[in-house]
Amino acid sequence: MVGDLGPSLSEAAPYIQSFRDQFVVIKLGGELFDQGSTLERIVPQVATLYRCGLRPVLVHGGGKQIDERCAKEAVAIEKRHGRRITSPAVLEIVLEVVGGDINGRFCQLLEEAGVPTHGFAAGVAEAIHCRRRPPVEIEGEQVDFGEVGDVLEVHTETLVRDSDGGKVPVFPSIGMGENGPLNVNADSIASKIAVALRAQKLVMLSRVAGVMEDLNADGPISQLTTVEARELIDEGIVEGGMRAKLEEALSALTGAVAEVHVISGVQPQTLLREIFTDEGCGTWIRRA
Repeated sequence: MVGDLGPSLSEAAPYIQSFRDQFVVIKLGGELFDQGSTLERIVPQVATLYRCGLRPVLVHGGGKQIDERCAKEAVAIEKRHGRRITSPAVLEIVLEVVGGDINGRFCQLLEEAGVPTHGFAAGVAEAIHCRRRPPVEIEGEQVDFGEVGDVLEVHTETLVRDSDGGKVPVFPSIGMGENGPLNVNADSIASKIAVALRAQKLVMLSRVAGVMEDLNADGPISQLTTVEARELIDEGIVEGGMRAKLEEALSALTGAVAEVHVISGVQPQTLLREIFTDEGCGTWIRRA
C-alpha cells in the first residue's frame, strides 16, 4: 500500500535490490527551499535511499532566492528571453545565496539525518568544469549572459571517491571556469553529472506533479518515450521551465542515463514512491 507513509518494505524490496550501488542523480528546484516543511520531507527520503545502498548525488538551484536577494540589495535583475544575465554583482549573490545559504542549509539537514555530505564549502563545485558562455544571437538580438557557464566536463573521480567513502555530493548551480566560479543552470548540471556517472536515474523534483499535457489535466503523464517527449517540445505543449527539463531529460537519455523522472517535491514521499513502486507518482521518461 502506498500513501503518505510511502511504499511498504515488501513492495520496495525488489527495487532496492535492483538499484543497490547505482547512482541516482536528484535535482531540486530552488522553490522547494522556500518552505522548511517541504525540504524536511525530502531529506528523510534521501536518507532512506542512502541507507538502502543507492548512491544519491544531489543538485539544487535557487533562482527565486537570488531574485529576492538582488531586490533586497538593490542589485539590478536583468533577463533576456527568460534567462538571467549574471553580472559580477549578481554572481556574488549567487555564491552567497546558492553556494552558501541554500547549500549549507541542505548539507546541514542531511548531516543531521545521518547522511555525510560533500558540499560547496568543501569544494564540490570543482568537479564541474565550465567555459564562460560566449555572446549568442537570440531572435535577432545579440545577448551576452555574463558570468554564466556551460558545462564542458564532469570530473567523475571526485564523485566516485565521495560515494565510495560514504559521502553524498551536494551541488549548487555553480561550476568552475578558467577564471573562477560561474553561474550554471542546475538542470544542466544534473543532466551532465548523470551522463558522466552513467546513472541509473535522473530525478527532477519541483512544485509540479510531473509533465502535464495541459493546464486542465487531472494529473501528470505517467510515462513518456523520448519520441513522445520530443513531440511535446516541438508542438509547444510544454513551455518554460518544463520545456527546459524535458530538453535536459532527452540529453541525459541520449547520453546513456537509464531513466529520467519528473515528480513533485511538495507531496509526501514522492521520491520513494517513484523509485520503489510499480505505479510511481510522476512522469517516467524512457528511451523509445
